[in-house]
Amino acid sequence: MVALVAALPSAWPQPAIAPPQLGFVRDGASALRPVYGVTGSFILGSPLDGKIVSEAFSGSIGLLKTDSSLAAFDSTGKRVASIDAAQGPALFAFSPGGNTALAYIPSSNSLIEWRGSVFAPVPAKYEELDTVLAIGFPTTLEAALMIQRKDTIWELNLPLGKDGAISQHALIGVHAPMIGLPTGDIVYSDSHGIVVRRSDGTEVHIAARLPARFSLQQMNQNWVQVMDLNSSAQFAIHTAPGREGFYRLPGSPQ
Repeated sequence: MVALVAALPSAWPQPAIAPPQLGFVRDGASALRPVYGVTGSFILGSPLDGKIVSEAFSGSIGLLKTDSSLAAFDSTGKRVASIDAAQGPALFAFSPGGNTALAYIPSSNSLIEWRGSVFAPVPAKYEELDTVLAIGFPTTLEAALMIQRKDTIWELNLPLGKDGAISQHALIGVHAPMIGLPTGDIVYSDSHGIVVRRSDGTEVHIAARLPARFSLQQMNQNWVQVMDLNSSAQFAIHTAPGREGFYRLPGSPQ
């Protein structure tokens, strides 16, 4: 009897172990989907929100853009706030803490700030800009817009408060497509693949066979989504120091 009782616990159902969540992506059908797994082994979860044109996730909060609205979503993919917005895609950037964010909507040349619980338009302190390639949110008092001027990309720093002057500097050697991360790092492409330029100016080169046309979007703190604009292929860049890499996401053709 003692042996039987001792054996019973091993026969009880054991709780399933869920894989870790790596972030969110926009899939080839324009749906928001979570990504689970570990480096090099990924699973896409079920679609959570459809017909989106842009999205990004910080690790704690995400922003998504439909053709006519801007929304914030939590770590489960549930919308927590939404406002009307001009048509077309958006560029996103998160603060270093990941709880506040900025959205830039090219069609209306407008910046909108997510303040943790509510959206707030940023009063315009700039005129019509050259092509904006990416944005950054280095501090709660400043926005960074990376713009293309002829053959050089410039970073334009805008004060978000009433005080402060606009400053700018050239990002020598940086090429589009590109994205600015909350760490101050910049991710861009070159002829051999992906380059991660750290905030101290050092660079890490990641060999990758990139699509002819693609976009970059933050999918978590240390992950960037690469979306092929000519097919349904998707990839992921790991940007964490010492763990940099380039990987194919599920559903991508070989």
